[in-house]
Amino acid sequence: MPKEFRSLISLQQAKSIIFDHLPTVQERSVALGSSLGCILAEKVISSLDVPGFSRASMDGYAVLSQDTIEAREDRPVSLRLAGSVPMGRKPEIAISRGEAAEVSTGSMMPQGADAVVMIEYSQVGEGMVHIRRPVFGGENVQAAGSDISFGETVLFPGTPVAAREIGVLAALGRERVRVRSLHIGLASTGAELVPPGRELSSGQIHDINSYTIAAGVKECGACPRGYGILPDDKGEMAKALLRMAEECDMILVSGSTSAGVGDMIYQVLEEVGELIFHGVNLKPGKPTLFGMIQGKPCIGLPGYPTSALTVFTELVAPAIRSALGLEHSENKIAGRLAGPLRTEGRQQMMAVGISGDLVYPVDKGSGSITTLALADGVIEIPAGVEFLEGGSPVQVKLFSPFQAPCLVVAGENSLLLERLAEDLPWRLMLLNTGSYRGRIYLEDGIADLAAVWGPAQEGSGEGTETIWRGSRRLGLIYRDPSALADLTGQRIVGWPGDSRVKGSFEQALKGLGVDPPVYSRLAKTHSAVAATIASGRADLGFGEEEAASQAGLGFQPVAEVELQLLAGAGRGRDPRMQSLISALPLSPP
Repeated sequence: MPKEFRSLISLQQAKSIIFDHLPTVQERSVALGSSLGCILAEKVISSLDVPGFSRASMDGYAVLSQDTIEAREDRPVSLRLAGSVPMGRKPEIAISRGEAAEVSTGSMMPQGADAVVMIEYSQVGEGMVHIRRPVFGGENVQAAGSDISFGETVLFPGTPVAAREIGVLAALGRERVRVRSLHIGLASTGAELVPPGRELSSGQIHDINSYTIAAGVKECGACPRGYGILPDDKGEMAKALLRMAEECDMILVSGSTSAGVGDMIYQVLEEVGELIFHGVNLKPGKPTLFGMIQGKPCIGLPGYPTSALTVFTELVAPAIRSALGLEHSENKIAGRLAGPLRTEGRQQMMAVGISGDLVYPVDKGSGSITTLALADGVIEIPAGVEFLEGGSPVQVKLFSPFQAPCLVVAGENSLLLERLAEDLPWRLMLLNTGSYRGRIYLEDGIADLAAVWGPAQEGSGEGTETIWRGSRRLGLIYRDPSALADLTGQRIVGWPGDSRVKGSFEQALKGLGVDPPVYSRLAKTHSAVAATIASGRADLGFGEEEAASQAGLGFQPVAEVELQLLAGAGRGRDPRMQSLISALPLSPP
């Protein structure tokens, strides 16, 4: 006898039940070339400098900048050509006063040279290079570690691996990377189904759901594993489901979920596992079911392609992303209804197309293949709504969501913010730009928040507000205490000029008799400063006390500074910002 749907649960109830039974995520090591679309399971810290050496960023001549001070178009400075530096090889020459060496873009800078004169501003003749324009120290030179510093955290767990992340990992020389692994078993049911590529007989159609749902699983960062088309035989179907439960972390089966005589997936699930619900008050998607087989969640999707994809988008995709530690970021587009719309009065996901800012229904019934071809996404119509006027504002949920940062923070680096980026369940992007540029990024809308160092009396500035402040202790970081007694000959790691930490550091060095300081290298984060010193690449640096402690280094306090988080006026009440603030230490009164 056919089964009747006597009691349908709401979409929200169905979501709550599935989220209470999320699959267990594993970790695995994959080759870099196979990591595209995966989710990082590790914090990636640079084990080297990128670039690993100072190199020319222009074709021209490597010089000592001091030699070019008086160079003019009408009074060129003449330097002896000492030779050239081949690409990809260590220079066999060194530059002294009055000399120059020919270099190409990307070639290693010869010892003694601190700048490159572009080839356009030079002329060669009789073993001499005639320079017609002065250069300053560091001009047209990419310093070692200027892109990525040794010890710098560059990627956090939970980051989706795309082309740029693969580029960063390749630059660090990583051959393999640890990722979160979630294998989803996929199968379709129905005697009428035939795999694509096979010729159709009378009454047959090609299997669509195995491919659309597999693509959706990949977009969520999980690994689909296909099991083909299950036979309409209870015994064989039971064997297939048990095998899927043994080999996968989650099971998705489309078709055979309705209440007709030939629909049996719910019966098989009751026999080999536990059926938790069968029937959701949603159009399309009424016959959706959920249960457990050997501790693995199993979701039965409707057989019609548009219905299956809609239920996957509403129920399955958020669950997969949550299990992987990702925020489910729906790709939505705002629009207006092109005309009036009558509905059935129950909760509905209506397939729609988009033209400019106009949204129009393309729903020809859940069984229509044309609906799937024409639909850009769906609009949600709440229960009880039977009529919508033309021009009504709507939000279209696109079938292909993307993962975007939930909040972007630009400004000063802090271990406190780095910990949040690692621990928060949603993606926090940190841009280490320094206080000044952090404010600019906030004003321009590039960042949601600016992290700035400075005393409270500086204020937040016009159009912004301080939503959090907290004190951080900065000081000298060292490996050997003798480095503080005599700074002569010590290798000092400094901060870039756009960071306010640099000013505090140089004030401390001035008090120790070092003015102006000469840095052996620069670092953009506190952890990178500490890692550089701990590895022996430098003897002294400046940063947060926590960075020194984590690296097992000595610390001499110098200043207590205030870290402020600035937001656009009125934006501090944004739920994401409130979530961030709640994860931070209590702000002082």
